[in-house]
Amino acid sequence: MSLKVAVVGAGSMGSNHLRVLRDFDDDSVRLVGVAETEDSSLARAVRRFHVAGFADYRRMIFETCPDLVVVVAPTNLHYMIASYALERGIHVLIEKPIATTEQEALSLIELGRSQGATIAVGHVERFNPAVIALKQLIASGELGQIFSLHARRIGPYPPRIRDVGVTLDLATHDLDAMRSLIGVEVERVYAETQRRIEREHEDLLFGIVRFANGAVGMLDVNWITPTKVRELSVTGERGMYLANYLTQELYFYENDYTPTSWDALRTQLGVSEGTMTRLKVQKVEPLRAEYEDIIAALEAGRSPTVTADDGLAILRLAHRLIGSTRVGEAVTCNV
Repeated sequence: MSLKVAVVGAGSMGSNHLRVLRDFDDDSVRLVGVAETEDSSLARAVRRFHVAGFADYRRMIFETCPDLVVVVAPTNLHYMIASYALERGIHVLIEKPIATTEQEALSLIELGRSQGATIAVGHVERFNPAVIALKQLIASGELGQIFSLHARRIGPYPPRIRDVGVTLDLATHDLDAMRSLIGVEVERVYAETQRRIEREHEDLLFGIVRFANGAVGMLDVNWITPTKVRELSVTGERGMYLANYLTQELYFYENDYTPTSWDALRTQLGVSEGTMTRLKVQKVEPLRAEYEDIIAALEAGRSPTVTADDGLAILRLAHRLIGSTRVGEAVTCNV
């Protein structure tokens, strides 16, 4: 039986969702509608994807009776749209961040539970094969003790973003990836931000997150760099992994001196440059993998890989980072 899917939002990201949904060549998915308030974007989506178009998402939901509503609207509309669907017992996939405020996210979680509807959150890097391979290697102990994580997500200013800054729009990707890779929660955060192009929101973030196991994460995120970089490195006692989100490449830089007991021998041996290895990663489209996960979860009656609770945890961390810039000091997290 096909899962009937309707999409709210036909902008740049919405078009990606529509393309992936239209490309399902089996009977698992049926794209039944797209809602968009901007006339030209709606007309373009209807023409390109051969799908019924609606100016009002509520009318679309009423007429198409979808099983899953995908929310790809601006962040400040996430709560309104998702709650409307959840109130009718319809499952939702919400692009990150899950909502604007923690209270909105908590309300969505409670509504989903009361209506028996599933909420998935679109932290799509969780489905990037380079990140998946990296998580498996870390879990196997290949790096030994983890010391640090460093994310670089930089590039030009995107005119499409108006309602949030880089912390909510971009850094949430890497906060989620780091939290998933480490497998423990964040104890405290500290951040510095700037507004160079944006007038209302930050367009540059340097953030520090300290995890409960002692590992430290660094977030280098901005909209002011004239080249696009998407990288995540993880350094441990046996070396460093470097994942390229865009190319889905994964490299290992070996620590040539790999002691049996780091604490006992590190002062004598230190760190030395060893072999660099490019690991084989089977490339896939993360957004397609995200949908496959959600479809499988709904069919099996289980939770999706990225849950509403995950979305709430990352939203909280993002707000703690923003809060840190206001008080000028580290902020303790109770996630």
